[in-house]
Amino acid sequence: MAQRSHRRQTGQLITPDGAPCDGVDQVHVSGAISLPVSADVLWELLSEPVNIASWMSELHAWTGTTPDRVDADLELAAQVQMFDMLHDVCLVVTEYRHTRSWTMTCGTVAGIALGFTIELDRLRDNSRVTLRTGLHGQVLREADEVVLRHALQVGLDSNLRQLADIADPDAITCRPPVAVVPHPG
Repeated sequence: MAQRSHRRQTGQLITPDGAPCDGVDQVHVSGAISLPVSADVLWELLSEPVNIASWMSELHAWTGTTPDRVDADLELAAQVQMFDMLHDVCLVVTEYRHTRSWTMTCGTVAGIALGFTIELDRLRDNSRVTLRTGLHGQVLREADEVVLRHALQVGLDSNLRQLADIADPDAITCRPPVAVVPHPG
């Protein structure tokens, strides 16, 4: 069962354009899955935009040209689904560590910033993928925290299941997603 995530009325979010945004609400969820698949195979699923679209439930479609691989400072035009609506957005890769992790942020929906972080750990007999999703914005002050956290967790759980199905549908070792501990402000 997911632990309670922490929501703050204060903090600082750095938006994709690099500008600080003070006084925002934040909700974060996280989950991990271990798969008996090589880290190289998983990295292909995690870093190629065409593959990302096959497991990331929030991503409705790429709307612009996409490169073969995610990389630092990459900007991708996409449609994402938030709050049962499709939004045309620009996803920006704000952090990138080759074959290890990337973070994509979306700050183009008024009052909301969305972040996705992917981390890959190479283990002895399998590989572990950790997904983190964060939603930030002053608009969230009016939202029901429990409903919002649940919606984020459902999306993250779906992403993990889809990734597992694509990576190796017959041999999955999965541990339930767990909420992230508090993030420093």
